[in-house]
Amino acid sequence: EDYHERCVQCSEVNWGLTDGGRFYCRTCHNVTERTREVVNSAITLNTRIQTISKGLRKQEKSDEGWEWYVCEGFQFVLRKQAEALEALGVCPQMKDEILCNFWRRYLQKSQQAYCNRPAGESIKVLSGCESSTDMDSEPERPSLLHLLSLSESDGDPLTDCSFGSSTGKVSESTSACSGSVDGSLHFMKNQKDKLRMSMPMTLSFCYMALLWLRESMTLSDLLRFVVEGHIPYLNVFQCFPEKMKLYGLDLKIFCVESWPVYEEVYDKMLHLAAFLELPRFPDITDSCFLHPDMLCMKYLMEANLPDELHNWTCRVVKKIHIGEADFLTFVPGNKSTRKVKYDVLAAAVIVVVLKLLFLLDDNYEWLLSDFAEERNKNNKEDGPYFEFKKWYKVIKNSLDVEQKKMDEEKAKCLWRCEKPLFYSAKKKSKVLKRRQIVVNLQHQFGKLSGSWQPAEKPNPSSFQLNWSEDNTDGSCFHGHSLKGILQEKCGLLTVMNPDYWLCTVKLCTEK
Repeated sequence: EDYHERCVQCSEVNWGLTDGGRFYCRTCHNVTERTREVVNSAITLNTRIQTISKGLRKQEKSDEGWEWYVCEGFQFVLRKQAEALEALGVCPQMKDEILCNFWRRYLQKSQQAYCNRPAGESIKVLSGCESSTDMDSEPERPSLLHLLSLSESDGDPLTDCSFGSSTGKVSESTSACSGSVDGSLHFMKNQKDKLRMSMPMTLSFCYMALLWLRESMTLSDLLRFVVEGHIPYLNVFQCFPEKMKLYGLDLKIFCVESWPVYEEVYDKMLHLAAFLELPRFPDITDSCFLHPDMLCMKYLMEANLPDELHNWTCRVVKKIHIGEADFLTFVPGNKSTRKVKYDVLAAAVIVVVLKLLFLLDDNYEWLLSDFAEERNKNNKEDGPYFEFKKWYKVIKNSLDVEQKKMDEEKAKCLWRCEKPLFYSAKKKSKVLKRRQIVVNLQHQFGKLSGSWQPAEKPNPSSFQLNWSEDNTDGSCFHGHSLKGILQEKCGLLTVMNPDYWLCTVKLCTEK
């Protein structure tokens, strides 16, 4: 009654008091730093201090955290992944313009936000928003969608939307078996007409944004960066704000115990784009990195194959019309168009070219390799002929070494996070005690075995295998010639064997 200043956010004069004695706006829940002045002479200053202290003790004792929703947690994960992709060199507009709009459209289409509240549904987004005299409320809880907003220029969506499921009423308080408000409803939703959000789907969102921008990062690169730890995925919930209590069903939602699978992420991306009713994606032309000609050049370099093979891959792409924009461009929801996996397509073209040149029937390629080896012994003037047998030995040895390193890294991977987790509030003390025992034992064993420093994470690279022509051991085959396996007909170089062998059928002729 004695405080008539307007709120700095909504310009309303509708003040209430928190349990700590501070004024908060009942309209927008803005909390001010001003406390209530003592007007009764019978009340001493000491009484007011005791009231504030009592409120702080109660807040520390309860420590229940914010009321938060599952979609807010996934929004935090998407934000972290988008920031990691920007750090890897992706276009800066991906986070605020592309991925942000995809995410908002998903929230609207799935009736989680940016929509009218379903009739008959009572959702208590903030404590004390319905009763102005409730002194046990927590008006200091800010909107996580405002704190974690992918675009800081936009307002708080909580003012005109609802985050509850339209299948029923959401509990006004945090569920006993979940730290989030709607953790249990997340598994109860009927997903026949919409996709349920999951951790693999966060990567589907990222890949869909990369595809829209026609970035040079393919899906296989994205998943490899996830495994290498350059993109947050495993135990990413450790970065959640402290007030977002995570236990119970929330762990089943955000805790992953396996690496993402290519097919799963790709299929979810297809269904997601159709669900969002997105328009035709920007055309994939021959100047884009996702074009087969560009990707084939990259994979030929990484596979340590001769540079002359790129001419043959380009001929194959042109011959079978897989380099056209209508074939490569993604059109969501159109069943008549082919869904192209760009990295798989480029690798397949290289395999087809190798079969055209070397037949790869476990006989013909070795004969050609022996012929090239004899020519290289007798011919010292021209460049070396490509020897398939020698190339196979070099590649096989390198792949075995890399596979061993990968297996060792996977074996060392700690699936459990450093942050202690508990599935219920009753078991919290027991889990914290066990975690402290584990930390103490690790510290003691570390002293006994000596100081062990983990290996530094290598810088991310688009190439897993690098080959340099400066090597004296002759392990680089980029500059080798294909003359030993080609013959000239009518001014054109053609293969010596016109047959193409497919392992599932007999030898195929040109017809």
